[in-house]
Amino acid sequence: MKRIFLLSTGGTIASAPGQDGRDVSGALPGEALVQALALGEDIRLEVESVLQKPSNAIDATDWVTIARRCEALIAGGLADGIVITHGTDTLEDTAYFLECVLDTARVPVVVTGSQRVPHALGSDAHANLKRAIDAAASAHSIGMGVMIAFNESLYSASFVRKVSSFRLDGFDAPGLGCLGFIDNGEVQILQRPMRQQRLMLRAPLPRVDILPVYAGASAAFLEAVLESGPAGLVIDGVGRGHVPPCWMPALRSAMDRGLSTLVCSSTLHGATHQSYQFPGSLHELEEAGAVGVRHLTARKARIRLALLLANGANTPPAIRTAFDWQQDRC
Repeated sequence: MKRIFLLSTGGTIASAPGQDGRDVSGALPGEALVQALALGEDIRLEVESVLQKPSNAIDATDWVTIARRCEALIAGGLADGIVITHGTDTLEDTAYFLECVLDTARVPVVVTGSQRVPHALGSDAHANLKRAIDAAASAHSIGMGVMIAFNESLYSASFVRKVSSFRLDGFDAPGLGCLGFIDNGEVQILQRPMRQQRLMLRAPLPRVDILPVYAGASAAFLEAVLESGPAGLVIDGVGRGHVPPCWMPALRSAMDRGLSTLVCSSTLHGATHQSYQFPGSLHELEEAGAVGVRHLTARKARIRLALLLANGANTPPAIRTAFDWQQDRC
């Protein structure tokens, strides 16, 4: 018999009807989520309500709480698999944080949620939860890293993104696709993900901000953020990782003072690359001390940089190495 732990944190999947016709996100405890599930006799489900929040309210303190509970279950040999229910707004953030810090070599960790509340017509809440439990109990999930189970598909936490605000196929890994499927309780893995080295879980996490780039973005916006004192900065650049030319003086000054700075691409998929040489190019940014990040969204790069800074890794070479992709997890 497989012992699966369900850690519920709230979100749409745990919503109840409100008084004004809207829904109250995260109102239901974990025990209420499983009442309608029909599990096989080979699964023993243990349920814990870790949080009861809409996912827009989940922060780094909550990530640490969830991760430490997972660590305790894994280290104590208590679980054969772990399922985490979560609101979809920031599901990808929490899942990637767990991917960065958890040792999933022996115990699968699967995160899920729903696009529709449990009491809605055609809700995906119970279907997604059942598929996530199936995935966490499967031997095929071992060593796959933290995965997201959604709409009968499995995704790597590193590459998954919410791609729709309302459709049942609300998650995807643009340009890469899913890792596999859950078909009538059977887990079918079709590809294995590249992964990054595991980082030590340290708390509290320092503040790292994201700066979006858009046509005509003023340097005043950048300067205001820099003056507020972040410990690190992630630039969500255009194209291959570029910024407006007028940003460069303030960025050079900040990096000269030691501000750890990453550059991502705001495109749906594709790596940053020093393809061009013009003011504000990735070439100029990296020459000034920034680190270009490949195949991660700015939201996820921010999480990893905060963990690195908490661990004392703040030089461009150390940061660059920690963002490398590899087949075997260290």
